Amino acid sequence: MAVFLRCKKCGYQEEANMDLWLKIIGGTLPAGGMTAWVTYFFAGTGLALPICAAMIAGGIGILIYKNQILKWISSNYKCPKCNKSNWELVEI
Repeated sequence: MAVFLRCKKCGYQEEANMDLWLKIIGGTLPAGGMTAWVTYFFAGTGLALPICAAMIAGGIGILIYKNQILKWISSNYKCPKCNKSNWELVEI
């Protein structure tokens, strides 16, 4: 399934490549948090459990809210055709 950004003003369409990066980041953060916990990466800091829990929760949050994150990122991106930033997400 591909995700596209479509300009509401002029109809210009562009593929949202951030979806792939959000999946990669969202998938590696929980695994990284678990690995950091198992290998005692943050041992001695006194904050090992909260740091690892935040990494795991952050990765899961990115996976759950990826469409909202894409909308937020696209709100700052201007259309190359009409120079407006009025986008909608279209899943094909």
